[in-house]
Amino acid sequence: MRAHCGYYKRREVILATHQEHETLLQQLIEDASRAIDLRKSEDLSEIEHTADILVQNLSGEALASIEASYASDPSIPLAFNIAVKLAKSKKYIGQFNEQAHVSVVIALYKEHNRIKPSSAHPNGEDFLRVKVHQLNWLFEDVPNYSWDLTLVDDGCPNGSGEIAQEIVSEAGYRNVDVLFLAEAIAQGAPVAAELDDASDSQKGGSILYGMYHASRAEKENHVVLYSDADLSTHLGQIGLLTKPILDEGFLAAIGSRREDRSVVIKKGERNDRGKLFIYSWKRMLPELGHITDTQCGFKAFAGRIVQAIVAPSFEKKFAFDIELLLKIDNIEKDSVHKVPIAWVDSEAESTTTDIQPYLPMLKSISQMYKSYGSRNPQADSFAGLFDRIKKDQWHSVLENIPEEITRRNPAEFSSYDKITASDLAG
Repeated sequence: MRAHCGYYKRREVILATHQEHETLLQQLIEDASRAIDLRKSEDLSEIEHTADILVQNLSGEALASIEASYASDPSIPLAFNIAVKLAKSKKYIGQFNEQAHVSVVIALYKEHNRIKPSSAHPNGEDFLRVKVHQLNWLFEDVPNYSWDLTLVDDGCPNGSGEIAQEIVSEAGYRNVDVLFLAEAIAQGAPVAAELDDASDSQKGGSILYGMYHASRAEKENHVVLYSDADLSTHLGQIGLLTKPILDEGFLAAIGSRREDRSVVIKKGERNDRGKLFIYSWKRMLPELGHITDTQCGFKAFAGRIVQAIVAPSFEKKFAFDIELLLKIDNIEKDSVHKVPIAWVDSEAESTTTDIQPYLPMLKSISQMYKSYGSRNPQADSFAGLFDRIKKDQWHSVLENIPEEITRRNPAEFSSYDKITASDLAG
């Protein structure tokens, strides 16, 4: 913990006046770190401690106002803006008076380095212990909330699941399970039985099976969510996803990195590829036009609908998120709520930084269009392009992404459609 935190520890009395609140905010902003290292416990402690101060002293309405004022302001330190998200989340959790249960699902594939502490590997994040800490921090002193965490080994060749088991055993975690997709397939378990081998899954198969496994718990106000293994999204933001489901009746709440109030640190090259991906899938699936960020690994679902949306599913790889959203749209229109979150890129050990996943994903989305979508000429042309395009052609497309796409905000892509499939094909 940084030395200045002693200043905060002396503030044990809830501040009463507007002037005191303003003074506190200015002090928090002044002392907050502008850059953070996700692997450093002192950086995470600073953020959580600041969030606790905000929860203690401000209402939910005041936190929402601060978020609206500061989230997109580049002069505000990153640590403070993340703390505001955490504070909003924890405030919502503390105000929910009924019994509730949250199940978190995480896929493990080649996470054998990131699961280690940084002292054991340069890219280590010690993410399992950190995520358990984040969940304990969020739900501390909230007796009506309970939680569990399920990690699913997605056929990892490097023993990620076994490493996770060792950590769970060593730490004595009682509400953390480690499952192996290969074992579930061999046993003919529901959802997993749709796969012939664990190699048929790339994240999607393990997440879908983990969601099914979690949904079997008979819990009141059950929310099932999945998150990525890395530390990009602090799980203390879970309250931002549970509120739309438990308080407002949405069937799903999805974290989004592309809203006005999102707080995002992301590398540019990956961002341009992401824009091309968004532009392309929106041409095929206008039903999801109100959604921009389909691939953020932080999504929550009302527990009662999970079994209906996870099986049967033909997409078991990286585009599985989109099939889930299409299924929910078919159950009830406008039942997916977008939530602006704080997200800091953790790219060093990413399994999706290679350019290739985008092409298989778009090929799968073409099939989703044919299975779930409303047929139209523009969608047909884009689906045809991605059905026939080869890997070398895709490399050429990525090297020549039209400026009309890269310079636009992806939120415009629901209406902007001037770049045709023929333009991309060259």
